[in-house]
Amino acid sequence: MAKIYLDNNATTRCDSSVFDAMLPYLKEQYGNPSSIYSLGREVKEKIREARRNVAMLLQAKEEEIVFTSCASESNVCAIMSAIRSYPLKKHIITTKVEHASIMETMKYLESIGYQITYLSVDHYGRISLEELEKEIRDDTCLIAIMMANNEIGNIYPVKEIGNLAKKHHILFHCDAVQAVGKVPIDVSSMNIDTLSLSGHKIHAPKGIGVLYVKEKIPFVPLIFGHQEKNRRGGTENVPYIIGLGKAVEMILKDQYQNNKEIEVLRDYMESEIKKEIEDVMIYGDFENRLPNTSSIAFKDVDANQLMLLLESFEIFVSTGSACNSEIAEDSHVLVACGANLGQYSPIRVSLSKFNTKEEIDIFVKHLIQCVSMIRRRK
Repeated sequence: MAKIYLDNNATTRCDSSVFDAMLPYLKEQYGNPSSIYSLGREVKEKIREARRNVAMLLQAKEEEIVFTSCASESNVCAIMSAIRSYPLKKHIITTKVEHASIMETMKYLESIGYQITYLSVDHYGRISLEELEKEIRDDTCLIAIMMANNEIGNIYPVKEIGNLAKKHHILFHCDAVQAVGKVPIDVSSMNIDTLSLSGHKIHAPKGIGVLYVKEKIPFVPLIFGHQEKNRRGGTENVPYIIGLGKAVEMILKDQYQNNKEIEVLRDYMESEIKKEIEDVMIYGDFENRLPNTSSIAFKDVDANQLMLLLESFEIFVSTGSACNSEIAEDSHVLVACGANLGQYSPIRVSLSKFNTKEEIDIFVKHLIQCVSMIRRRK
């Protein structure tokens, strides 16, 4: 059986065009971009091209783009820079549904004396802008809120959050990992000060990320060195930067057309599932949701059992964030939403441009069988 991969919020398949763009820089074009001879200068220019592409995607300036190893590094770097830039301010605002790299950093900061406000979410996973503004204090140094949730797909009101941060003269960091390539981003109009993205979520390889740093904001690097204009030390990961640049170039050319097709496919999938299976629950904010994501649960069907049964048919879904998959506990996102996980524990289905209607039909067919099998065992 051919594999059907439906876990693209965890990682995406590297596009063949991305791989082809990288290959020469793993073989012939191996110069160090810091070298002043031609082999280095040629590589440096190619890195600049990738930087230009990312800047265009985010509506930023080239010099505001910093290449990192991953989005988790970018998130931690942005947070640590904010607290070191404002050492007398000991309060941060985030939400209860952030990525693990944000949540674990906040736990550490609490252990050394910082006060962290975790904004609540409603049953649909939505935050309250009114609650956010009420929680702002004189000693708030940072607001850190994601653009889109990796588990339920909610898209958050980033522009309004940015406006509040600007109004109160507070730095705003946005984890945009799941949003990049799926929704348009304009860091200037959204008043974002720092933003993170990851290559392996947009069909580039694992091991490359970006930190956007707004011009003129205070910034203290996590890794010191002359590279990336003194903002991130270490020899640049040239092939991966070029691969990321190529993936972004394809997004720029596509102009979000793929996402329209993906959304149609996702909606078709949900419609077929609801038509064929009783007692289905879909989590999230239907009016503001990523086009590729469905967090879907079936009454009295354990999500882990369902995931493993589907794997026996070479169909791959997840039960939540890949970053927490080894931890035997309920999703912190769904707990925050007040979900009844005892009866409705969800699988996450996340699509990409490589998925087809034929794959979805096969998935739904086997899903019906698996749900029925688990329910009969009750």
